[in-house]
Amino acid sequence: MIRFPILAQLPATPFSAEAVVRGVECSASDGDGAGRVRVEVDGEPDVLAFYGAAPEGAPADPVIFLRGDAVEKRNDEVVVANEWYVAATAYDVQALTEQLSASFHRPYVHLARPGILGSSGRHLDRRRPREVALVDAALTRLKAHFGWRRLNLVGQSGGGHLVAALIARRDDIGCAVITSGNTAVALRNRENGWTADITGHSDFLDPIDHVAEVARHPPQAIIVLTDPHDQRVSASVQTAYVEAPGIRQASSRSATAGNPGGVHLARGPPRVAYGPQSYPPKSRGANGRSNTFHSPYLSAGSIL
Repeated sequence: MIRFPILAQLPATPFSAEAVVRGVECSASDGDGAGRVRVEVDGEPDVLAFYGAAPEGAPADPVIFLRGDAVEKRNDEVVVANEWYVAATAYDVQALTEQLSASFHRPYVHLARPGILGSSGRHLDRRRPREVALVDAALTRLKAHFGWRRLNLVGQSGGGHLVAALIARRDDIGCAVITSGNTAVALRNRENGWTADITGHSDFLDPIDHVAEVARHPPQAIIVLTDPHDQRVSASVQTAYVEAPGIRQASSRSATAGNPGGVHLARGPPRVAYGPQSYPPKSRGANGRSNTFHSPYLSAGSIL
């Protein structure tokens, strides 16, 4: 049965750096459980992990967080788990979700993307249609199980790509927050001189190609956070998405419907305090790229 995990029952050992690179198989016996939801796409199952809590008497609609990528390329060739992932544990992820749920006084869920943080699947296949479809299906099952009405989505970096893709598919999104998200994949590829996504795949799902669907059922608000100095996902990639005609149309339709939100682009590093395990900014990585990590947890709490 689907239910929130119990903190004391979760391991405090780091997730496997090798498994995130090779992928995690879903066995026939894997199914729903504490912090686990089984979904199928094209007849192939995966089980996605989730962490979270719901304070008694809190508003029903949850904040759902999608983490950024867990791997990076070193020397432009070798794919390895990145620094935050090799330090992450299931215990820490659950502890943070409980802390944030209490702080925001509403259900807070960290939904693990395929292949990371306890989910089965292949993280190296991120940004392809299957990843989006799996997360979409997991949200639908969780919503039905917990009786949620609307979902508030927050995505950082690769999770921001997912949020942008999901709001084109779903008509039940309250607020969508995208921080340093790859919202225009082909544009980012051109900026970097790549012939394919950094994953090596050319069949990526590009959110900017689906802005017309967003306009047909816009969220109550879309907030995009970017940093002009971020060299991993440039501000121009996110600005292009916000200025796309379909997103502007979504903003107009949302305002016409009486929602106070609309679409907002915030530039510059957010001036917020960083809590435990929120992975604050670093100046530069070994490859010279900005390692800026925004704080989507606190950004979400300030607008809901």
